[in-house]
Amino acid sequence: MRKRMNPSRFFQSVLRLKCVKRAGWVSKVRVNDPESVADHSYSMCAISMVLSDMLGLDTEKVMKMVILHDLAESITGDYIPGEISKKHKLLQEKRAINSILYCLPVDIRSGYKTIWQEYILNKTDIAHFVHKIDKFEMMLQAKQYVKQGYSYKLLVEFFNSSDKYLSIDGSKFLNLQELLHTLEN
Repeated sequence: MRKRMNPSRFFQSVLRLKCVKRAGWVSKVRVNDPESVADHSYSMCAISMVLSDMLGLDTEKVMKMVILHDLAESITGDYIPGEISKKHKLLQEKRAINSILYCLPVDIRSGYKTIWQEYILNKTDIAHFVHKIDKFEMMLQAKQYVKQGYSYKLLVEFFNSSDKYLSIDGSKFLNLQELLHTLEN
């Protein structure tokens, strides 16, 4: 007989993510009402759904990875790069994701954990794609903040970070910089 699990802890983590503000927008740009991590994840989901379908990727897996990629931040919070060591951040996030997923049935938990680890290791095409979408969405959000009147000078760091990541050669995916320029026209 299969043990009945209670996914309420998972649901509570998803809901808490709506209250975690994206730290970079708060501390570096001083956005008055910044997007939450959940806002970011939702935008990534919509963008990745379309682009994944266009590229013929496993869209279901892509969507799961996007949903799971920042879920640990519902416990750890959103750190600015360099705020804590990468090793310490990863350790905190592993503990958090294990805690969040623990309430789910073993087969589901195991599948989600595998997808989350795949994202962290960033060695598969899908993980590379999701990492690129993460930066692409950040660039789109930065452009949105410029349109809302926030200083380009304060946002240039975000543009440079995204630009550097999105311009890596050898990608078999869409040229996201090219796509970004098409969206502007």
